[in-house]
Formats: sequence, structure tokens, C-alpha cells
Amino acid sequence: MSARCSAAAERRRSVLTPAVGGARTTLILTLMALTRAVHRRSVDGMRTLSFARVARDTRYLLLGLPLAAVAFGVVVTGLVVGVGTAPLFVGAFLLSGTLFAARVPAHLERLRLSGLYGRPVVRLPYRSAPPGSGILRRALTPLTCARSRMDALHALVGAPLALVVFVLALVWWTLAVGGLLYPLWGWSLHLVPGYTDLGTHLLPENPTMAAMVVAMIGGALFALTLPPVLRGLAGAHAALSRLLLLAPEEVTARVLTTRAAPTLSGTGAERRYVTSR
Repeated sequence: MSARCSAAAERRRSVLTPAVGGARTTLILTLMALTRAVHRRSVDGMRTLSFARVARDTRYLLLGLPLAAVAFGVVVTGLVVGVGTAPLFVGAFLLSGTLFAARVPAHLERLRLSGLYGRPVVRLPYRSAPPGSGILRRALTPLTCARSRMDALHALVGAPLALVVFVLALVWWTLAVGGLLYPLWGWSLHLVPGYTDLGTHLLPENPTMAAMVVAMIGGALFALTLPPVLRGLAGAHAALSRLLLLAPEEVTARVLTTRAAPTLSGTGAERRYVTSR
């Protein structure tokens, strides 16, 4: 009887063991598949984030020069003509109009900062004439507005920096793309009579191949350093804009470009203005 029970128990164990082993194998394979899927998604997400950041920094740097050039030309012309005609009293109106016009490129720069950071930014309100003021008082109010003067200052000092970061970004992109794509266009350089390159000195037997290898290695190095370089250039340019155009206590908050109620004034009112919407 006991021998018969032992044989039955042995048969049950032999039936259950493959089932348990199969369940363990299935569980392990499922966990491995989930791990691979999570890793693949994280890598794809990092690549997408890196590409989006490079595109955002490139757009900010390359589009900054045209805006800075227009702002610089308008403000410099207005200031020179306004100061020159100041003895005729009409210069005050020209200077006031120049400060008012400087608000337009400053507003566009704030929108560009918002796009660069991927979140809204904040500015302090412009000073407005008291209710019931006359035409003369309202026309000359920008002369007493500190925000308008900061906008004009940004147009003057931002243009040289915009030129420098534009040139560096363009050069870095050109060297990266040109080096990686050298096999597609490098052959045309050898059609120029008397052309010699670095490959002639490195490998006289096959200068074309040597030049292509050097160019592609250099292009790969520029491509690898492109994201941090663009990030640094965009950060330097944005730091100046944040200093001159944004509210110092709310440089990472929401964008506010509409006018507040004219009854708000003073520091406390400005804080209520930037947080009320």
C-alpha cells in the first residue's frame, strides 16, 4: 500500500515539475521583455529630448541676430535723432517714441525666452500715465518708465552678443555637418587647380582617403560637442535678456504681456500684477 502511494506521489511530482519550470521560464522571459521595452523607451525619450533641445537652442540663436539688428537700428537711429533735436523740444517726443518702439523687440525676445525654456516667463508692467492725463503727459510717459529704458538698453547691448553667438553657432553647425558629409562634396575640392589639403602631408599615396578620414573625425567631434556648445551659447544670450527684460524675482514663472489695471503701482502692485493672471 505504501509503495503504491509513493509511486502515485512520484507521478504527481513529475507532472508538476515541468509545469512549475515552465511558469518560471515564462515569468523570466516576460520580465526580460518588459525591461528591454522600458530601456528602449527611455533611450528613445532621451534622444527625442536631446534633439528637441538642440533644435530649440539653434532656433533661438539663429533667429536672434535679425531681431537684434532691427532693434539696434531702430533704437540707435531714434536716440541719435532725438538727442540731436532735443534743443527744438521735438527731440523729447522722438526719444519717447524710441523708448516706446523698443518695447516691440523686447516683447518678441520675451516670447523667444518662453520658447527656449519651454515655460512662460514674467515681466514687470510698464508705467502708464495717470487717469485723466493730457496728451502731452501721455506722450512723454515712456521717458519716465524704467522698463522702457531697460528695453532700449537691451537693444543696444544685446546686438553684439547676438552677433557673436550667431557666428559661433553657425560655424559649429557648418563644421559638424560639413565634416560628416565630406565624402559627398570633398571630391569637388580636388577639381580646383593646384589644390592641396592635409591628406597630402599625412598620406601622400592616397591623400583623398586621408583627407576624408580627418574631415569625418573632425565632423564627428564637432557633432558630439554641438549640443553643449549650443546650450552654453543660448544660455549666455538668454542670461542677458533675463537680466534686462524679465522681473528679477519671477524669472522662471509665467509670461505676462498684457497691461494690468492702471490703479496698480509700486513694488507690491507689480508683484500682484505678475501673479494675478
